[in-house]
Amino acid sequence: MRLFNLLLTTGTAEETTAANTIFETAAKATEAVTEAVTEAVTEAVTKAADSAAETGEAVKSFLESPPPAVTVTAIAVTAALLLLAVVLTVCLIRANRRAAAVSASSSARAGNVRSVSVGKLHEQGAREYQQDCFAVSDTSMMHDRGILAVVADGMGGLSNGDKVSRAIVEAVLDGFMELGSPTTHEQTLLALTSRAMASVDALLGPSGYKRCGSTLIMGYLLGNGFSFVSVGDSRICLFRDGELLQLNREHIYKNELALGAVNGEQTLQSVYTDRKGSGLTSFVGMGKLRYIDMPASPIVVRPGDKLMLMSDGIYNAVSESELTGALAHPAAEAAELIRAIISGKNYPNQDNYTGVILECSAEEAPVTNAHAAPQADVPAKTAQTDVPGTSAPEN
Repeated sequence: MRLFNLLLTTGTAEETTAANTIFETAAKATEAVTEAVTEAVTEAVTKAADSAAETGEAVKSFLESPPPAVTVTAIAVTAALLLLAVVLTVCLIRANRRAAAVSASSSARAGNVRSVSVGKLHEQGAREYQQDCFAVSDTSMMHDRGILAVVADGMGGLSNGDKVSRAIVEAVLDGFMELGSPTTHEQTLLALTSRAMASVDALLGPSGYKRCGSTLIMGYLLGNGFSFVSVGDSRICLFRDGELLQLNREHIYKNELALGAVNGEQTLQSVYTDRKGSGLTSFVGMGKLRYIDMPASPIVVRPGDKLMLMSDGIYNAVSESELTGALAHPAAEAAELIRAIISGKNYPNQDNYTGVILECSAEEAPVTNAHAAPQADVPAKTAQTDVPGTSAPEN
């Protein structure tokens, strides 16, 4: 009874109601069992009295006052079993409540992405000029068209890398705004990549290939699907549940050195010591691309995920733990934290750095003015991108 009272005291209203019901049932069952045991004992003793008359007085005495141990034992066993049933029932109720809570939490995490918050950082660093360029499409169009983010890092070691990066971003954003009904992620990204290539080829002309260039990363979010295209060494990462995962593969000479080492063409040590290891093996402006990276199918994202596109000026200056710590905050705040970290290090050779953070949410974005036409973060066509490029020294 002390255990039963404790359960009633600490249980929820639902659990208390269930326990009270079982207790009432237990009381009725105990009374019924007591009567049944008494009747059984009486019948057995009566039969024994018929066959043993000499014990008549003893039997009569037994019938009038049966030994207490018989009924007490039966009652105790019944009460113990029913009390056990009470405990098990309360435990099951609590387990079901916990399971329901976990299920609800999992459903929320696996729910639909209804809005996206954007964090942006774009700085010149210690360079004389800014060669990075980026754009993000209008987030209010995400349900109809999806969201597109693009980052291009002009190659400072080549002339006019700023012009190439800007041409890429403008071509991609204009193309995205002009596309008809959404097709597949892959078709959209390949069409935009082709458009960026055509724009740069027209800018450079055949004689200008490999004399200047830029990396290119695009991230396209439509519904709960995220896909990307990557050319060069800029990075695309997914931040989920406190973990940072790089999604794309960098197109650098180190990877070819690694292949050569595996094939026995050079030493494994050369993979990590060759000074040309960070050199690009594929970039926009080289003419025909050598490599392009994209997933086989869209990555399923969920509310709470953050997707980050960044130039090498960020990941070469910030450690993974610093980046992870910053991304634990809302998108806009995370961008400012990363900016502060890089600025605080005050590297004398700090590269231009650009990052775009897309934070997925299950909540609808607030409508500030339902009658106003939404504006893109970076208007298409003749308007300026976030920060126009110029020319710069080596990347």
